[in-house]
Amino acid sequence: MNTLVAVLPLAAKDPSPQDVNPLWYWFGIFVFLAVATVLLWLSLRKHLKRVDFPVEGEDASKRPDDGASPTPS
Repeated sequence: MNTLVAVLPLAAKDPSPQDVNPLWYWFGIFVFLAVATVLLWLSLRKHLKRVDFPVEGEDASKRPDDGASPTPS
Protein backbone atom coordinates (compact mmCIF):
# COMPACT_ATOMS: atom_id res chain seq x y z
CA MET A 1 0.00 0.00 0.00
CA ASN A 2 2.77 2.45 0.86
CA THR A 3 4.50 1.88 -2.49
CA LEU A 4 1.24 2.67 -4.30
CA VAL A 5 0.97 5.96 -2.43
CA ALA A 6 4.58 6.78 -3.29
CA VAL A 7 4.11 6.00 -7.02
CA LEU A 8 0.83 7.87 -7.56
CA PRO A 9 2.42 11.34 -7.84
CA LEU A 10 4.69 10.00 -10.58
CA ALA A 11 1.71 8.78 -12.60
CA ALA A 12 -0.19 12.07 -12.37
CA LYS A 13 0.55 14.51 -15.19
CA ASP A 14 0.57 18.26 -14.78
CA PRO A 15 -2.55 19.99 -16.13
CA SER A 16 -2.06 21.95 -19.32
CA PRO A 17 -2.97 25.65 -19.40
CA GLN A 18 -5.91 24.85 -21.71
CA ASP A 19 -7.40 22.56 -19.04
CA VAL A 20 -7.33 25.21 -16.32
CA ASN A 21 -10.11 27.82 -16.37
CA PRO A 22 -11.58 30.06 -13.66
CA LEU A 23 -15.13 28.65 -13.78
CA TRP A 24 -16.92 31.86 -12.82
CA TYR A 25 -20.15 30.06 -12.05
CA TRP A 26 -18.50 28.45 -9.00
CA PHE A 27 -17.76 31.95 -7.73
CA GLY A 28 -21.42 32.85 -8.28
CA ILE A 29 -22.53 29.78 -6.33
CA PHE A 30 -20.16 30.74 -3.51
CA VAL A 31 -21.54 34.29 -3.37
CA PHE A 32 -25.13 32.95 -3.42
CA LEU A 33 -24.38 30.63 -0.49
CA ALA A 34 -22.67 33.43 1.44
CA VAL A 35 -25.68 35.76 0.97
CA ALA A 36 -28.11 32.98 1.94
CA THR A 37 -26.08 32.28 5.09
CA VAL A 38 -26.16 35.95 6.13
CA LEU A 39 -29.92 36.18 5.53
CA LEU A 40 -30.57 33.01 7.55
CA TRP A 41 -28.37 34.34 10.38
CA LEU A 42 -30.29 37.64 10.45
CA SER A 43 -33.61 35.78 10.52
CA LEU A 44 -32.38 33.57 13.35
CA ARG A 45 -31.34 36.63 15.37
CA LYS A 46 -34.77 38.19 14.88
CA HIS A 47 -36.58 35.05 16.00
CA LEU A 48 -34.32 34.50 19.01
CA LYS A 49 -35.08 38.04 20.22
CA ARG A 50 -38.78 37.09 20.37
CA VAL A 51 -38.20 34.04 22.58
CA ASP A 52 -38.73 34.62 26.28
CA PHE A 53 -36.33 32.31 28.08
CA PRO A 54 -37.20 31.65 31.73
CA VAL A 55 -34.68 32.98 34.22
CA GLU A 56 -33.22 30.37 36.57
CA GLY A 57 -35.03 30.46 39.90
CA GLU A 58 -38.03 32.34 38.47
CA ASP A 59 -41.43 30.67 38.78
CA ALA A 60 -43.42 30.59 35.54
CA SER A 61 -46.68 31.26 37.39
CA LYS A 62 -45.35 34.58 38.76
CA ARG A 63 -44.40 35.92 35.32
CA PRO A 64 -46.79 38.50 33.84
CA ASP A 65 -49.07 37.28 31.07
CA ASP A 66 -48.22 38.78 27.69
CA GLY A 67 -51.76 38.38 26.40
CA ALA A 68 -50.83 35.73 23.85
CA SER A 69 -52.87 32.97 25.46
CA PRO A 70 -56.64 33.37 25.78
CA THR A 71 -58.01 33.63 29.29
CA PRO A 72 -61.08 31.59 30.18
CA SER A 73 -64.12 33.68 31.14
